[in-house]
Amino acid sequence: MEMELIASESAARRKNVDYLYKTLCGPVDMAGGKATVSDDGTRCVFKATVPDGSADFIRRGLEDKIADIIAVNYKYEYFLRHVKPAGLKDIEYDILLSALIAADIEEDKRYVTKMLACPYAIDGSFVFTMKPLKKKWSEIAGYVPNYFCYEQLKDFVSYIVDEKKNRRVYVAGNGVFDGRYNKLIRADLAGGGEINVVKEIILSSSGEVELDCKLSEKEEFYLKDFFGDKIFFRKGYFS
Repeated sequence: MEMELIASESAARRKNVDYLYKTLCGPVDMAGGKATVSDDGTRCVFKATVPDGSADFIRRGLEDKIADIIAVNYKYEYFLRHVKPAGLKDIEYDILLSALIAADIEEDKRYVTKMLACPYAIDGSFVFTMKPLKKKWSEIAGYVPNYFCYEQLKDFVSYIVDEKKNRRVYVAGNGVFDGRYNKLIRADLAGGGEINVVKEIILSSSGEVELDCKLSEKEEFYLKDFFGDKIFFRKGYFS
């Protein structure tokens, strides 16, 4: 017997459903199932058809990735509208938004997961069942000063890094990976950009970074400024 797990989103947010597919197609395939994405111009739908014995495992993975979408993409878009301090370069402003997301991302994800119900309409769930989350984001936005200099940003990101204990990410030539060598692509949910690797590391909620390759000059500058002695170098970095 097989079970279908379905998550839908407005077609205007197609990238969120693509995130589900990119992060879950491998596990679904390994479970002996099939993952698909369809788009009728109004709704975009992710569907995983899996054997009953694997359904609970895939469901947990799906809910975790839906929580990523709301705790990263929805929060990023909210702060993009409501957090607009002067004093930062565009790149630094993007880092600030990533840091605001990362500060309590695990707490937000736990709340989102608790509120989800199958079948999953991501946008509908957020609008109708997660109003306290939006209220919380509004309060956070209200705490951000109208002027934010780079030294304040550096202190803020460094504080968040110090709070993230016992977690390390690995940066190799083709991306950022967690401790199980799963490729991390949360930054895709937060606009990507020219310092995508730095954003990915911040959004990973990690306190340490291991580099196995060199980064762009800008990314190395910000990464070393924020992580300092919490960066470790593998031989690939020097080759």
